[in-house]
Amino acid sequence: MRIFAVNGSPRKKKGNTERILKPFLEGAQEAGAEIKLIYVQEKDIKPCLGCNKCWLKTPGRCVQNDDMPELLSLMRESEIMVLASPIYVGGVTGQLKTFLDRMTPISLPFIEVVDGYSTHSKPRGSKFKGIVFISNNGFHEIYHFDDLVSHCKSIAKMMQSEFLGALLRPHGVILEMAEKLMPEKVAPVYEAARQAGKQLVKSGKIPPELEAAVAQELMPREAFVKIMNDYFHKAWDSALEKESSKTG
Repeated sequence: MRIFAVNGSPRKKKGNTERILKPFLEGAQEAGAEIKLIYVQEKDIKPCLGCNKCWLKTPGRCVQNDDMPELLSLMRESEIMVLASPIYVGGVTGQLKTFLDRMTPISLPFIEVVDGYSTHSKPRGSKFKGIVFISNNGFHEIYHFDDLVSHCKSIAKMMQSEFLGALLRPHGVILEMAEKLMPEKVAPVYEAARQAGKQLVKSGKIPPELEAAVAQELMPREAFVKIMNDYFHKAWDSALEKESSKTG
C-alpha cells in the first residue's frame, strides 16, 4: 500500500499536527505501507487561476510552472492520501487549501452521477482508494472539527473514493506541555495514533475506538481555559509593554 501524506501546517515538524501524524505514519510503515510525506510550506504551489486550461488546453497539466505536477504524480501513484492540518479560522490552513484547489488535473472534466451524486470522472487506471484526515485545534471541544470532517468526506466522494477515518486532537495546543507534565496521559494518545496507522493498512479503515482514543480528554475544560488564558495574558501584557516602550 502506498500512502501520500500532506501536512499543511506552516510549522511543519514543530507543529502539534505532526505529533499525531508522525506516529500514525510510523504505524502504517510498520504494517508494510510505503510512505511519502510532504510539507506544503516547503513547496512552491501557486493558487488556482480557475481557467480550466488543465482540462481544455493542456489536459492533465496546469499551465502554471511550480511544484504541483510532482505532487499530483505522487497522488496518482498512491492508494491513500492523508490530509493533515490544524484548524485555522474554522478551516484548514491556507497552504493546504491552495494544494486542494490545485488537484483539479487529477480528475477528468466529464460529469458522472454516482449513487445519485454528481462528480467528475475518475481517471482510468486510478489506484486511489480513500482519504484520512488528521487535525488538531486550540479549543477544548471536538465539535470544532465537524465542518472539516464534512469537507474531507466531500473530497473523498468527489474523488469517487472512501473516507477512511479521522484522527482529531481537541485542545491539541497543549500537547508539547503535556508531554512533560502528564506523559502518562499523552502516551496512550500517540500509541492510539500508531495503532490507527497499522489498522488502516491491515483493514483499510481506522477503527472508531482508535479515533476516540486519539481524541480523549487530557484535562477538564476549566483547567485548560485557565492555563491558556494565564499564558496569553502574560504574553499579551509583555508584548504591550514592549510596544509601549518603543513609542514612549
